[in-house]
Amino acid sequence: MGILVFLFSCKRSEEDIFVIKKEELKKVVIVYMSANNSLAFSAYTNINQMEEAFDQTNGKLIVYAKIFGQQPTIYEISKDSSPQIVSRKVKVYNDHDASNPDIMKMIFSDIQALYPAKTYAAILWSHATNWLPKSATISLRSFSDDNGSKMDVQDLKYALPNNLEYLIFDACSMASTEVLYELKDKTRYILASPTEVLSVGLPYNRIEKNLFEDPEVGLPAICDNYYRYYMTQSGNNQSATFSLIKTEKLEQLAQTTRNFLYQHSFTYPDFRRAEVQRLDFDPASPMSGFDFMDFFEKNFPGISLQGLQDAVNDVVLYQVHTPNFLGKPINRFSGLSCYIPHPDNEWAHPFYRSLGWYRAAGFDKML
Repeated sequence: MGILVFLFSCKRSEEDIFVIKKEELKKVVIVYMSANNSLAFSAYTNINQMEEAFDQTNGKLIVYAKIFGQQPTIYEISKDSSPQIVSRKVKVYNDHDASNPDIMKMIFSDIQALYPAKTYAAILWSHATNWLPKSATISLRSFSDDNGSKMDVQDLKYALPNNLEYLIFDACSMASTEVLYELKDKTRYILASPTEVLSVGLPYNRIEKNLFEDPEVGLPAICDNYYRYYMTQSGNNQSATFSLIKTEKLEQLAQTTRNFLYQHSFTYPDFRRAEVQRLDFDPASPMSGFDFMDFFEKNFPGISLQGLQDAVNDVVLYQVHTPNFLGKPINRFSGLSCYIPHPDNEWAHPFYRSLGWYRAAGFDKML
């Protein structure tokens, strides 16, 4: 009856209806799935988990999915416990490249036009390899893989909208200082892993309600649920890390890092890479990532790092990690990874020098 009163009690213009819809949708969470690759089966699993846990009172969960063998489609997630994907197909596109930044930009624009809301958040779901440049010949990219097509972190920065409350990477190795600094103006919070992410990714049936909570409540809860899920696994499957980043503090971290590096000289020409905690654990990983604080601790023994640690504590609001990852121990974990230059990676250094972190944080002193 209340709906009938709403429909017939007065006449409203299309503009009035638009305003009402905008007020009614408090939050829309957008999942961008680039799964035209080896992760296609996991994409179906995760969408099924979303349907299983969906509670329409929380908000709208909208999935864009480019899955191997399927047309790119926008789904509005609805409640369902069957093994089929039953969520409504809101829009189906002709085949396109999900790794093209113009396509990603268009998808976010289309979804926000279809679902006006006070608040938007996003989950980026695909393969990823940190800050690396895209390559047509080897498995390099910052984010996404659409049948071999990829995007780098600067493409990603261009493609993402500017009105995201938070951004979650359900993808490998994106909690690096290089990636986070590049994206710091795109969102207030970033939830990402400095290590690889196992192919099953986030357990969406356990974390979906947290997506719609206040981010300083919901995002730590996602970290905890993620950690607990993987701690129930055995062997190499008991592998997980996650870091919650407050992006407005990244500029201060960069300035503090730069000041420290320009006040002190490196004693070790190789930056003691062999002794610093590695955060890339997959033998197939194309580039090494190292724990940020352990890098400084190993290279500047006897020098106070309290100012730097304080800056990291301001950036990393929350972090979790399993004791081991793919069978290798995590002995030091600050929640952030960074690149340590090596002559073998000279091919990637021109792109590395183009990243904001390189100069802002004083890493130009190293390379």
